[in-house]
Amino acid sequence: MASNGSFRIAIVGSGGISGAHSGAIRASGGKLTLAAAVDTNLDAAERLATEHGAKAFDSVGSLLKAIKSKEVVVDGVVVATPPSVRIEIVQACLKAGLPVLSEKPLAHTLADAKKLAAISKKYKKTPSYVAYCHRFTPAVLAMKAMINAGKIGTLVRFENAFACDLPGHKDKWFSDPKKAGGGAYLDMGSHSVDLFHAVVGPSVTVGAVFGRKWKGRTETSATVLLKGGKPAKGTKNIPQGVAGVILSGWGESSRFTVSVVGDQGSLSYDYEQPDHIVFKDLSGKAEKLPVEGHGVRFQRQLEAFAAAVQKKAKTGLSTFEDGLVAAQAFDRALKLAK
Repeated sequence: MASNGSFRIAIVGSGGISGAHSGAIRASGGKLTLAAAVDTNLDAAERLATEHGAKAFDSVGSLLKAIKSKEVVVDGVVVATPPSVRIEIVQACLKAGLPVLSEKPLAHTLADAKKLAAISKKYKKTPSYVAYCHRFTPAVLAMKAMINAGKIGTLVRFENAFACDLPGHKDKWFSDPKKAGGGAYLDMGSHSVDLFHAVVGPSVTVGAVFGRKWKGRTETSATVLLKGGKPAKGTKNIPQGVAGVILSGWGESSRFTVSVVGDQGSLSYDYEQPDHIVFKDLSGKAEKLPVEGHGVRFQRQLEAFAAAVQKKAKTGLSTFEDGLVAAQAFDRALKLAK
């Protein structure tokens, strides 16, 4: 940690998602600092690094050498690479004692997810987490609190749609089965599965229908049914067997919504109307409940990462074991959809 108290981060992978993390660092008001950017495309790393006055490297090996020589100081690493190349990166960082926050999904295959979970256990003294940022959406946290407070009675159903039109993915690694492993459901739906586990509890995948708009590529749509298992001890108003309905899509009209339905009412949040949750009672009467917007979720996630490393705080971050559970859920859905 820097003398001014800032948590110094290295971002490995300078593609699109790195912008969300670098923006979160900038928005933190000095709590977080970008110390280094790493990418096999050094020009991309240098562009990201220059924005923050950080150092650029073309490999994790080069970064680790610079850390060892005290050319740069890093408190934690965000791994924002494609999932198919993460094993060596994560292992090298954890072996060097560097805490890791890996982008989701944990891996592109169930086999690799198992390997990464095993690596995390091997280096258990060094924290490692998966970046399921929607756990830090204020509306999600508020809805979970309202379920426990009995606002909607006993929970019956969890509904989540993350879908939009992404035609550019057709020719990118995102839809390449060998590099990505899965498409809309692994990319967006893994967030949904993790949200179900964070809000409701463990689940079993009981049904799945996948659609493929692009020949020879990964799934572009998914409709999946989950069934909740035994809820965590101390959880209120969440029985065993809660239904989860997950909709994921890359070739659809934009929908980003989370809803929880109880026997006394419902709560719904639309990411495109980010300042409120809608509560409806059984008569259909609606009430808008103000809430902080979801734009803070990446910042809150990185600040939680810093707190977990610096203070060993319990933060609600997804663990590598959580990431493995999401990978198992995708594998199950893929088999059911065939």
